[in-house]
Amino acid sequence: MPYRDQFQQFDPLDGVVPKVAFAGLPDIAERARALLNGASSKQITQLAHDVEWIIDRGLASANAQAQDEMRREQRSDGQWLHEYIHAYGDRPLPDEQFAHRHHAFAILTLWLVADCVLAISQNQMEFAGQSAIDAMEALCMAEKLFNDHSTERLFQILLPNAGDEIKTAIKTSISRQAQAAAIEKHKTNHAARLRAIELYTSRHYPSVEAAAQAIAVQVCKAPRTVAKWIYDERKGRTPSLTEMSA
Repeated sequence: MPYRDQFQQFDPLDGVVPKVAFAGLPDIAERARALLNGASSKQITQLAHDVEWIIDRGLASANAQAQDEMRREQRSDGQWLHEYIHAYGDRPLPDEQFAHRHHAFAILTLWLVADCVLAISQNQMEFAGQSAIDAMEALCMAEKLFNDHSTERLFQILLPNAGDEIKTAIKTSISRQAQAAAIEKHKTNHAARLRAIELYTSRHYPSVEAAAQAIAVQVCKAPRTVAKWIYDERKGRTPSLTEMSA
């Protein structure tokens, strides 16, 4: 769901996250809060509006290039932000620690947690479940970006005078290890995608959304993920294992 001042109803730093329905939700919130590194509520709210603006601009850009109109719900907010955040400057001033890209994804995680909490209070469990899934996805992105940021800082501290060739070699080694781990992690997703496409092409569905709803249960994935796979397949785009959605 777009950011609509959810943090006025749910405090991103201190809001209580219930264990009812989704036992892992409090852990998701605490891990996201840990990444914010002492940011104030005012800073968090401002960055939430910036994140919403980036997602909105990303959707507009995608529609300007697409043959068929794209809707925000065809991808998760984390996927929209991941694709378009690199087009915008987000580095803090030299003497400041906020905000880096991992902060943006941590804040997205918390507003999705807020969506989930509010949906639970209104007994909208299907929407609450999707919000929890999207929050976990955004958190994974935030933690990866934080690890990348920490590695870069470590280079600056331990190897301030090292040549570019040494730094590049170390980064390449780390990148290869990370890529191998990602490929292993997403083998299951790759198999699920192939099965989803097979099921989609085996019969006629009234719409992509209807197909995604029917197929999602059979491949144990969210309907939104299945819909994205189908749209990608129709456009002739076959992602690599490391591009597969969780």
